[in-house]
Amino acid sequence: MPVLLAVCAAVFCVSVALVIYVYAGFPVILRMLVGGRRSQADAPGMSDDELPTVSLVVAAYNEETVIERKIRNGLEIDYPSDKLQFVYVSDSTDGTNEILRRYESGRIRVRILSERRGKVVALHEALKLCTGGIIVMSDANTWYRPDSIRRLVRHFRNPEIGVVTGDVRLLPTDQPFGAGEGAYYKYERALQELESAFWSTVAIDGAMYAVRREHVEFPKNGLIADDFVTAMNVGLRGLRIIYDRTAIAEEDPTPSDGQEFRRKVRVVAYAIQSYFKGEGRPGIRQFRLWWTYVSHKLLRWFVPVFLGLALASNMVAAFISGPWRYVLGAQMALYLAALIGWKFPSLDSKVFRVPYYFVLVNTAALVGIWRGIRSRQSAVWVRTERVQQA
Repeated sequence: MPVLLAVCAAVFCVSVALVIYVYAGFPVILRMLVGGRRSQADAPGMSDDELPTVSLVVAAYNEETVIERKIRNGLEIDYPSDKLQFVYVSDSTDGTNEILRRYESGRIRVRILSERRGKVVALHEALKLCTGGIIVMSDANTWYRPDSIRRLVRHFRNPEIGVVTGDVRLLPTDQPFGAGEGAYYKYERALQELESAFWSTVAIDGAMYAVRREHVEFPKNGLIADDFVTAMNVGLRGLRIIYDRTAIAEEDPTPSDGQEFRRKVRVVAYAIQSYFKGEGRPGIRQFRLWWTYVSHKLLRWFVPVFLGLALASNMVAAFISGPWRYVLGAQMALYLAALIGWKFPSLDSKVFRVPYYFVLVNTAALVGIWRGIRSRQSAVWVRTERVQQA
């Protein structure tokens, strides 16, 4: 029994230490390393003459409810019209293609694909139509603020920078996970700022990121995370990936926790498949990028495994030794709060909603790990529905 207790204690301590490192230790170390370094948001702007040519790319699938609004939103962007091109690629089966054809022009290029083969194929087709020196990737349901592209591209004055990702904000939601998602959002953005000041962020928002055309290298396989791998491929060339909090867009929220769960499963599954296929994965020789990747991404994907080991080892230890029951009680209190947050969504309290979101995303990550290891996440999927905001 003493040996078993010692093993359980070791497993518990290591598992908890890894979770603490991922969510607290890594940001604290980054903060110490960054010191008083300037924020990326302080970069000077560019005059109209200095601005590079830009191609804004949207790969659309069954987006008839939002695509016209997206086109109009693009045309309202404050950028010289002769330097901003729009490229839409669609493999839709609803009315999206007809709407796109109505707006097709010299400035708005459209390609309709005859069959659905996934986003990576669509992006490769889109790139053939792009004439801009900077490629901006966007989603059909993401609304750019007028100055957003100016704020993204100003950083390319620095030859070290190859990718710039912006701040895509989810519009308010009354879903049970809303408060927890809001807290997670603020935490993630602060971490992106620290990583950008240190060297490169590894958190890329596929709904808003800009990349130098000459460095665009899309994934070779549709079974992986296209936005993450595309940006990381630039990082693997030695260029920086930065986040600018002043380049802002809004996106409609997910309408239900079930949809949010499935979205998180898909994100992690693609990430795991990317890892095992070796795409976008830095080596230790690029130590700054590698350390950020391992700490922010790889270890976080496996947090649900660490949580499961902590719970299982704690349960065995509590059976052997009385004091461990108090630790188990603390763990169970967290999961009970999450259960209450799930079952009673009307309780508007972060005490319940934050644990609920934490458990939701980590349960989804566990499913995503399983699907990713088995390569079960398809290159095509049913799009995530969004609440349409006025």
